[in-house]
Amino acid sequence: MDFGFDTADELFRTDVRSWFADHLVGDFASLGTSNDFGDGSDLPIRQAWERELAAGGWVGASWPTEHGGRDLTLPQQLIFNEEYARAGGPTRLGFFGEQLLGPTLMALGTPAQKARFLGPILRAEEYWCQGFSEPDAGSDLANVSTRAVVDGEYFVVTGQKVWTSYAQFADFGLCLARTDATVAKQAGITAFVIDMR
Repeated sequence: MDFGFDTADELFRTDVRSWFADHLVGDFASLGTSNDFGDGSDLPIRQAWERELAAGGWVGASWPTEHGGRDLTLPQQLIFNEEYARAGGPTRLGFFGEQLLGPTLMALGTPAQKARFLGPILRAEEYWCQGFSEPDAGSDLANVSTRAVVDGEYFVVTGQKVWTSYAQFADFGLCLARTDATVAKQAGITAFVIDMR
């Protein structure tokens, strides 16, 4: 089996490499590859880089065209990531929205949720974090103890989340909370959009 890239893929690589050479310059290049955002003083530059990627059609490029993406093939996705790393692309501020929330909404979201959230992610206008892990429930969602209880027209969410990377910069968080304690521990968990403001 041949695991190499075909001619069309290598032409795509040339285009991606050229785009980075033209756009990942100046302040964008100075961000470096560290995922330590420090005091956040470079946040405006990071946001501008995300908008630059969006203007080039690279945010959500793997998404289906029906949702605003480029529908990149798996080899093209690999090439893009290779070239991003080779060019020294900065840690992505929009990662959680693009790679976690967006695909979840495309698969399971309502038409209203898709209309509300997918566009701002693709345009790099809104940023997301995740609220999954807890002090006693790292990757083991069966131990999630954060609760969400109906109170009138709303849910009241109580609990503690950890490892909420980039929460200080996020507009919204995707939070997992237990809504039914009467079923198996792996069930009864609901995903909530939390306004981080």
